[in-house]
Amino acid sequence: MKILQDHKLTMIAGFVLAAIIVAIAAVTGDFELTKDTIKEGIFNGSRWLHVLSGILWIGLLYYFNFVQVPSMGGFSADSKAELFKEGSIVRRALHWFRMGANLTLLFGIILFVQLGENAGWDIRIGALFGVIMWFNVMFIIWPNQKKIIGMVEATADEKAAAGKKALIASRINTLLSIPMLLLMIASAHFRMFS
Repeated sequence: MKILQDHKLTMIAGFVLAAIIVAIAAVTGDFELTKDTIKEGIFNGSRWLHVLSGILWIGLLYYFNFVQVPSMGGFSADSKAELFKEGSIVRRALHWFRMGANLTLLFGIILFVQLGENAGWDIRIGALFGVIMWFNVMFIIWPNQKKIIGMVEATADEKAAAGKKALIASRINTLLSIPMLLLMIASAHFRMFS
């Protein structure tokens, strides 16, 4: 099946299947197209896309922290250069990592604006953690990763210093991700938070 042999086609097929499920639910349910149902649809769609992009972001964060970084210690400089070249798995993972972070923030902002005063303390603190994590990705991790992977010229000492900065920011994000995920689901799923 061609759809399952190309990751882009697989993703498109997944979105098409989701759209079919939504359409079936709309046709078979008690649904009337009104201003309120459109607003609710935007909210629910934003929530779904926020969760989907968050899974991408946090999944790659955990991959970097639990798989890639611990494995890199055993690689030679030549092996790392090969792993970091354009089109490599490392660069692709970093691209989707940033994409996940940006999309999670975007859809999170849309949700937060739609919630307005109804956003409880759990959502507000979770959002704060998410913004801190996004800031770390865009302004600490990524600029330092560009030095490490050779997109920006850097000496061996500069690369080592960049690696330490990126690692600390990444570990802060890993630390914050645990309570952030708790707070993200708390109001909807844990009675003590409602």
